[in-house]
Amino acid sequence: MMVSFILCLLPALLATSAQAATLTCKTCVGSADACRAAQGTCSVDKATGGCFSVAEEITLVGKKTTGFASRCTDYYNLGVKDPVTITLGNGTYLRINTTWCNTDNNCNSAVPEVPKGSTTLNGLQCPTCFALSADPCDSHIAPCTGDETYCIDFAGTAQRGSEISPFAVKGCATASTKEIKVGITLLSALSMFTFTKAISKPAEKTPTSGASPALGKFSFALYLPGLTGLLLVKLLS
Repeated sequence: MMVSFILCLLPALLATSAQAATLTCKTCVGSADACRAAQGTCSVDKATGGCFSVAEEITLVGKKTTGFASRCTDYYNLGVKDPVTITLGNGTYLRINTTWCNTDNNCNSAVPEVPKGSTTLNGLQCPTCFALSADPCDSHIAPCTGDETYCIDFAGTAQRGSEISPFAVKGCATASTKEIKVGITLLSALSMFTFTKAISKPAEKTPTSGASPALGKFSFALYLPGLTGLLLVKLLS
């Protein structure tokens, strides 16, 4: 009797277990308002996957684009978890904020904010440049601002739909770029960035202007007594 009961209960237990292992995520792409509205869903294995939502603002091709998206991901632990901002000089920048979760169904319903830029100098500097094909790109030194305390030197491909473009960039960036490695794909709302080169290191301090003249005055003060003695000897001789 007990064996028959267990055999009857087993399919229900297996179904419950399978249901618990599947995670449902919200899907959307487009504007912030479009992603706030109810849209589609996707399913993913909760053991390895999860849900994410992303907000981006990019000016890589001379025109600012803003996008939002929510999707499933099969590889929950491979993404950059903190906001990424990169400034490449001449008004060119990339700002991506991605939120991740694998707790409850539709846990990615909230629409994230686009990371804010800053114009406050932080005393650091990096080589900056952007090129769609050349590697390395032709860089020049520029001051860094806000939380961008790292210098990056990245190259790879950017895919938007079926269009794939190689790129090379150098610039000021947030410390979150340390998580970007060769072979990793950085997901944005409208594009995927895959890296063949990924170097991120602390930025150097901007040289302080006027340091040399101050040093010169200090050195002159040290030698002043000796110069005075020489003048006195000259006058008395």
